[in-house]
Amino acid sequence: MSMPNRSAGVVLGILGMLGFSGTLVATRVAVVDFTPLDITCARIVMAGGLGAAFLIITGQCEPPERRFLVPILVMGLGLAIGYPFFLAMALESVPAVHGAVVTGLAPAVTAIIAVLRTGERPPPVFWIACWTGFCAVLYFAYDAGGGHLTLPDGWLFLGMLSLGIAYVEGGRVSRELSGSVTLSWSMLFLTPFAVLPLLPRISQIDTSTISAASWVSLAYLGVVSMFLASVLWYGGLALGGIARIGQINLLLPLTALGWSALFLGEQITLTAIVCAVIVLATMVICLKTKS
Repeated sequence: MSMPNRSAGVVLGILGMLGFSGTLVATRVAVVDFTPLDITCARIVMAGGLGAAFLIITGQCEPPERRFLVPILVMGLGLAIGYPFFLAMALESVPAVHGAVVTGLAPAVTAIIAVLRTGERPPPVFWIACWTGFCAVLYFAYDAGGGHLTLPDGWLFLGMLSLGIAYVEGGRVSRELSGSVTLSWSMLFLTPFAVLPLLPRISQIDTSTISAASWVSLAYLGVVSMFLASVLWYGGLALGGIARIGQINLLLPLTALGWSALFLGEQITLTAIVCAVIVLATMVICLKTKS
């Protein structure tokens, strides 16, 4: 892999990560007025509309080849259904700070799946750093749960697993179709199924009782987190390598902790800070390793 491609991949990956970093806070706000199913489906519909507009404007309306269909669908199921649904389920019970640190599991999961699916072979130092970050996150979840793991931690783990699968499958296809095209088609495939659960909810929801913060958070989740950040992220995975660029998400705990304190006023414990710094250090090591 050439150095320019790797550098461009890192830049795109960091921009995508920054877009993702507000997901936990926005979800925590949105679940006050919307159900996890509402949030999951609305994100898909908004991203599907943006994807359709992108494909029309760029003249790329021809459906992808048959060999891409299954990976694109798997990517969409993990990114747009599994991850947001499990995340919303967890954040109904735990603060965004808790979810922020546990998201540090995503890079380790992504790296393992990338090795199994793509044949990427990071060096030993990569795995040592990766598992150090993983253990730091696991300890935080254990400590925050009062000496045991809780059900929300299970939801968060399933969310990270969904995310890892989506990153790997989407990253593989993005090498040939580009991240924006891959994401757009995956959202379009899922949009008809996402609309169905929303139709009966439209008449049931009393919009006058929903806060402006919940509406803004829902819009952020659909437009920025689901579409714009994902386009940048998949472009980074395609250019810089799935296992390596996936480690940039170890920055999420730090950025999400900041957003949680700033917008939600949640308390950040010393354990949370220490664990977040550890995963940041492991990310730097992972990014500097050579293939």
